[in-house]
Parts: sequence; C-alpha cells; structure tokens
Amino acid sequence: MTDMDSISKKLIEDAQGVRRKNIKEAEEKASQILAEAGKKAKEIIDRGKTEAGGYYKETYTMEIFKVKAALDQKLLLKKLELIEGIIDRAKKRLSKLDRDGWEKFLKKTAHELGISAGTYIIGKDEETVDDKLASIIKGIKPDGTAPDFKKGLKILGGRAEILLSPGNYLDMDIEDLKMEIASYLFSGDKE
Repeated sequence: MTDMDSISKKLIEDAQGVRRKNIKEAEEKASQILAEAGKKAKEIIDRGKTEAGGYYKETYTMEIFKVKAALDQKLLLKKLELIEGIIDRAKKRLSKLDRDGWEKFLKKTAHELGISAGTYIIGKDEETVDDKLASIIKGIKPDGTAPDFKKGLKILGGRAEILLSPGNYLDMDIEDLKMEIASYLFSGDKE
C-alpha cells in the first residue's frame, strides 16, 4: 500500500498545489480588481471635486456679481437723487433771486442771446422785475398786452418769443447741467 499511499499523497499534494495556485491567482485578481476599482473611484471623486469646485466658483462669482450689481444700482439711484436734489435747490435759489441778481441775469442772458430789439411783458405774479429793471436790456420796450404767464420776463421780437427767468434758463440747460453734475459725481473730476 505504499504505492497507493504514495499516489494518494501525490494527489493530495498536487491538489493542494493547485488550490494554493488558485488561491494566489484569486488573491492577485482580487487585488487587481480592487486596485482598478480604487483608481476608478479616485477618478470619479477627483472629477466630482473638480466639477463641484467649478460649480462653486461659478455660483460664488454669480452671487458676487448680483450683490455688486445691486449695490451699484443703489449707488446710481442715490447719485441720480443727488443730481435732482442739486437741481431742485438751484431752482429754488434762482426763484428767490434779488434785484441785483436779476440785473446780472438779464444782462448776461440778453448778451448771450443777442437780444437788441423787441418788446417785453412782465409776468403777472413777478415781484422783482419791473419796467426799470427790464429797461437794462437796450432796445426793448413794453408790449402793453396782459401777461399770460406768472413769473419772469417775456421778450417778443419778430417771430421769436423768449421767456426769461432764472428757472427757465436753468431748464434750457438742464441736460448739460445734469451731465456736468453726473460727471463730477461718477468720476470725481471737477471741470
């Protein structure tokens, strides 16, 4: 039975060798599969982090932009309010112009507009301008008709009709004035 024992022993040893070899191959295969799975998992995680980081940056940038745009809009509205407030205060000041102020205004405006002839009408509620003050504009005479306006001095000449009052004068140049004030407020430059 020694032969039989030897054959049995040999079969058992061969079977154990095959078993060890199969276990080793299975362990190597499992190790390889785990390594590939780990590599793919790392790639997926890295890609996810990159995408999340990009989304975060995009969202963060968009939120910053929204907040900045809202603040810029509020600042713009405040600056526009300032412009309107400055113009309103200027109109109020001009509406209370005294006799000396009116005289300077009439001389300057008549010179700028080249008024040298025509007639004039004083507004029905005008408190400062009278015939004597109107006469500083050389070449104009009283019209004699009833005024159809409240304040200021209307000069008629040919087909032209000019209503002179500091408020109206300001209104004529209001857009230029707004641009100058806006330029100062928005850029800080004084010109």
